[in-house]
Amino acid sequence: MLTFLAASPGTDIVSEVRALRRATEGSQAGWIYAGKVVVAALHSAQIGEKNWSAVVLLQYPSREAYERHAESAAMRAALARFEEVYVQGFRRSPFVNAMIPQLLLAMRVAQIVGRRPSHFPFRRTQSQDVPPQVEQLSRRLSEEVEFGAHAIVIVNLIKRGTREQRSADRRYTTAMFSAMAEGGYGPLHVGRPVRVERNYEFDAVALVYYPGVEFFIDLTRSEYFQAIYGDKQLGDTQAVITVPILDRL
Repeated sequence: MLTFLAASPGTDIVSEVRALRRATEGSQAGWIYAGKVVVAALHSAQIGEKNWSAVVLLQYPSREAYERHAESAAMRAALARFEEVYVQGFRRSPFVNAMIPQLLLAMRVAQIVGRRPSHFPFRRTQSQDVPPQVEQLSRRLSEEVEFGAHAIVIVNLIKRGTREQRSADRRYTTAMFSAMAEGGYGPLHVGRPVRVERNYEFDAVALVYYPGVEFFIDLTRSEYFQAIYGDKQLGDTQAVITVPILDRL
């Protein structure tokens, strides 16, 4: 279960998520990931513009186990500390998640055999060509070096678009996978959505790892990324950039 949490301004989000973790002790919930939200890079038309504070990924052996835990007094009390909570279920596909590293490895072998030029280090695009929102994101990411020096995780809820949008998005994904294959980063968890609450419709859930805030800043400012980003076209999406805090709980 993927849980998006919005805390009141000024709240110590690490302490609040730590309290949530204590509420899961003795349950069947397995903590897979916890992240402090840096920013929502893309807002969903369905969910709206939310100021999420944290995202937590818990694993349960069954839907019934989740529902029993969600109805417990301890869990309800822990979640009541937040201003807003949204739970998005998803079923992780063992086959797809096993094949992604194999695909990236095959792409890397093809790059080496074909003597293709390296993506790294990224070549920074001219400053006048960088959209203002990219510079704003860079400043915000720079504030999260303490937690995000070595990793950030982008949590994506994805609804595919029209045939034309899907074609463009495949070009974007292929280009991104090319750099991921060389750089050794990429999707951690991919699965199909399972509706738990509210009638939002998404086609996929993906948690994608990048090796730290400085790396991601360089990526978003690069000629490579600015040349392909226009092809990222979806019917609807929520993309939340997080830094890991599970080891702080």
